[in-house]
Amino acid sequence: MIIKRITTNNFFRFFGRFDFEFSMEIDRNITVIRGENGTGKTTIINAFYWCLYGDVIHPLYIEKVLNELAERKLPDGETVDTFVEIVMDIKGAEYIIKRKLTFRRYGDDVRKLGDESFAVTSLDMKSGNPKPTTGTKSFFEAFIPFKLRGFFFFDGERIDRLAQVDGREEIRTAILDILGLTKLEKLKEFFDEIIRELTKDQKRYMTSSQQELSDEYESFCKERDKITDEIATKKSKLAQATDNLREIEKFLETHNSEIVKSLQSERITAEQYINNLDKQILEKRKAKNALITKDFKNNLIAGCFDHVYDFLESKRERGELPSDIKAQFIDDLITSRTCICCRSLEEGTPEYHAVLAKKVNAGRDELDDAYHRLTSYICFQRESVGDFFSKYHTINQQIDNLEREKDAKNKRIREIGQQLKDSDEDEIAAKETLRDNIKDDIRALEKKFAYLERDFDIVNKKIADKDRDLKGVKLKGEQAEMIKMRRDMTSRLGELNQQIRSHFIEMTRLNLDSRIREVFDSMKEKEYRYARLTDDFVLEITNDLENQDDTRILSTGEGQIVSLAFIGSLVSYAREKRNDKLMSDFSGGDFPVVMDSPFGNLSTGHKGNVAREIGNLATQVIIIISDEQWSPVVVENIQPKLGALYKMEDGSDEQQSVGEHTVIRRLQ
Repeated sequence: MIIKRITTNNFFRFFGRFDFEFSMEIDRNITVIRGENGTGKTTIINAFYWCLYGDVIHPLYIEKVLNELAERKLPDGETVDTFVEIVMDIKGAEYIIKRKLTFRRYGDDVRKLGDESFAVTSLDMKSGNPKPTTGTKSFFEAFIPFKLRGFFFFDGERIDRLAQVDGREEIRTAILDILGLTKLEKLKEFFDEIIRELTKDQKRYMTSSQQELSDEYESFCKERDKITDEIATKKSKLAQATDNLREIEKFLETHNSEIVKSLQSERITAEQYINNLDKQILEKRKAKNALITKDFKNNLIAGCFDHVYDFLESKRERGELPSDIKAQFIDDLITSRTCICCRSLEEGTPEYHAVLAKKVNAGRDELDDAYHRLTSYICFQRESVGDFFSKYHTINQQIDNLEREKDAKNKRIREIGQQLKDSDEDEIAAKETLRDNIKDDIRALEKKFAYLERDFDIVNKKIADKDRDLKGVKLKGEQAEMIKMRRDMTSRLGELNQQIRSHFIEMTRLNLDSRIREVFDSMKEKEYRYARLTDDFVLEITNDLENQDDTRILSTGEGQIVSLAFIGSLVSYAREKRNDKLMSDFSGGDFPVVMDSPFGNLSTGHKGNVAREIGNLATQVIIIISDEQWSPVVVENIQPKLGALYKMEDGSDEQQSVGEHTVIRRLQ
């Protein structure tokens, strides 16, 4: 897929009609659109969203879609159009996608005329004439589903959230959608429903006690349905609360007050630091539990070690343990009738009795082996027991230090919150108060969500137990046996479905993990940093210093880079899936990436590396960037792959006084 052009007409800040022609060259695949903050960078991302999906995201609202200058210039009784049109090359065919609204002025009021129109036309390959495309309502969903759009059209300054704990669900969902494994989840629900229906059919052939078992099974299934619905509701509320929180944080991050922006930036950094501290605290607690489990029992019996060791030592001093001579050796001499000194050992002779007497003190192999193992174990445990409390107190001290550091960061976060609440600007104070309320709601929802997941696991276990009992039920009659056989077969298919799902998820995770490492390595600033996608779908960066592989605290820039690495890996994976239609609605393809502000939180070194490699993330890359981010190091490194460059500026002062708008010029 290649985006040839996007045309905007009176869309938010963009007055009149303008065509953005995007570079389609293989070697110069980057298009850059730059401008000062407030000139419409976010508007471009929203132009894609509105045209392709029919909505816009904060801070824009569809009610304000008509450009202010166009609205104020509209004569009474006249109409004006707002539209966005995108021309794409999709798998060798050219498509024109257009979404439009029409407005009319009625005196002092400007109203929307009817509903928005949406049309998709394609060029006939033979005649070159356009022809309508049927089934246009969700046309683009077949290429990039709505849930995945944030991975192909995204805000670079916030994409680093993928490298935080709360990004785990987004990553896992993206992998499920790209693989089409959401279908396998729906298939599981389908199998479960069939099993329930077959269980009800079986009930007619059961005894009263067996029917009670069937009723209990159905009761637990209904309980699971209720919990599932509640989980979905809570998940939806949690997603909405999280989106609301991000909107507020975006407002604070982009506020025109440098003090507000600085405080919010400091808070984000502190929150990320706390997340990493929590991970370190968790690992230390695991280490403490492992130490207690392994060594504390030995510490309890340490008092017995000295007594046992002294007893064994006395045996050693008397020559009894380990033995100098083995019983088997004496038996061999008696059997051969010859001593090692070559004297005859005939039965009854003094020599015979002398050698036989040695057998009383002779040892056995198993006894000597036990002696050696026991003394070695005691010596080892004596040393380790001495270290137990030292290790235990060291870990406790490390945990205390981390907790104190966390408390200090939390205290600073509370101070920042209070400073924002005390702001002279009512809007900032109100946003901060709302932020606190939303955070409280999120914590409450997360707590409830955890309880629901626990209840879900419990009821699932009960269902599994009842299912096992039902499988063991003996039914009489051919019809009853046929139903039971169908039920058992459906159950096995359900289990196989889940095994396949788990296999594909892990296979893809490993594949993406490898790709993420490669992309991150090309952009990283520190050679000893390595990126990975963990078993829990968390993006992490680790250190490899002196062969010590441990998770380190991510800077904001590193979080953004590892997130970009994930995006690049996702695009690469989609490219490989273009002809794979085994399960997925998302059939794969060669997709472009449109990103807003990819350099905002990066150090100078990272900026250069990302600018140099960003063109390798996808076949076509469209970057929307502020003039401040368009720094010499970015220009120098991106120039070899730059195919088109646009500049956005505020309109003339005279027109701005009538209505805010942006003018756009092509520079390259």
